[in-house]
Amino acid sequence: MKTKSIKEMKETEVIAQFAGTLVHDHETALYHFGTNHAECNAHILRYLRKNSEETGNAWSEEMADLLKAMNELKKDLETNFCEDLLGLCSTEYDAILQDALQQNKKTKGKIAKEEEYTLINRLKRYKENHLLFAMRADVPFTNNMSERDLRKCKNRQKSSGGFRTAKGKEIYCKMLSVIETCRRKGMDLIVQIQKILQPIPCLE
Repeated sequence: MKTKSIKEMKETEVIAQFAGTLVHDHETALYHFGTNHAECNAHILRYLRKNSEETGNAWSEEMADLLKAMNELKKDLETNFCEDLLGLCSTEYDAILQDALQQNKKTKGKIAKEEEYTLINRLKRYKENHLLFAMRADVPFTNNMSERDLRKCKNRQKSSGGFRTAKGKEIYCKMLSVIETCRRKGMDLIVQIQKILQPIPCLE
């Protein structure tokens, strides 16, 4: 996939046929695929830290603290939040954004003010996606695990020689997909490769 356009994503089989929850870095084109979406909170935490540094406004640090506290609480609970707890966190989330709008009115610098306002609106519009990790036990706080898996491809791409042909790149990605899926699911790689070559339905 050369670009992140909707057209090219539709031509990418794994995305076009995906029927689960996508966790991503606010790639709006991906909202046309899957059945649900979670925003990567590691990504939004970087934006909140940047806003705190550039504007000096307190709300962005408060929002970052809330999200991190919710993540730690989920780790302790090892499950999704109950309705009452989620309600408390949701109310606090809304209160911080309400205060953010007031602080934004006093932000100095046109660019900083506009970027902050955009960030506030994003957090408001995609609230459910940022908090989905607390609503569902199976949704992670970030997509860092997938990014770590994909880093192997990026390192291979940057290394001497890289991918000499598009076909070679495609083969490498398919092989890595099988290896990482087996590792993630605790499956025997050799057995699964044998099933693929026979062929027998695999990775089930």
